[in-house]
Amino acid sequence: MQSAVRSAWRRFNEPLEGLTNWMYLDIKGLVTTGMGNLIDPVEAALRLTWHTADGAIATPDAVRREWRRIKTDLPLAHLGAQAARRVATLYLDEADIDTLIFAKLDHDEAILKANPAFADFDDWPADAQLGLLSMGWAMGPGFGARFPHFSTACAAGDFATAAKDCTISTIGNPGVARRNVANRQAFLLAATARDAATLHSRVPPL
Repeated sequence: MQSAVRSAWRRFNEPLEGLTNWMYLDIKGLVTTGMGNLIDPVEAALRLTWHTADGAIATPDAVRREWRRIKTDLPLAHLGAQAARRVATLYLDEADIDTLIFAKLDHDEAILKANPAFADFDDWPADAQLGLLSMGWAMGPGFGARFPHFSTACAAGDFATAAKDCTISTIGNPGVARRNVANRQAFLLAATARDAATLHSRVPPL
């Protein structure tokens, strides 16, 4: 992964995915936190350091209770993360959120690169790397088989064609339309990139 991609990742992805430091339900009813990071089953939540409102470290029992309360409040899956914030009592600090985000990013990168279509990922322009990681974040890094034309284009380094075939379905998740726009732009920029290490995709400033 180009260093420019890693440095820009959180700022690029936050407007598309959102960012929370509490537990909430995603549209599939799975307990989630951070930047769309699944903590379902509860063992995943227990591996994190949760804090109470006064900053104290929450006990494992407190984490389990919070997780079960969120998990069983099924209407939250259709109300968004902010609805869960009103009932949440435990929180992660910034360092733990960063660790969670980049652990997932590195995990996704490894799986994506194991796909022969993306085997040259390390040599791709930074914008193409950003677009692929964004797709993997949204759909899971094993999505390649479901996008055969996109995968073939990537294998050939044809990022202009990849831009045409990178659209994620918005059925049941209309919010992904913004990610589709960002991903398409990333691949189009990659198609014209002269400096592979430079990221040209629009990333909000710090």
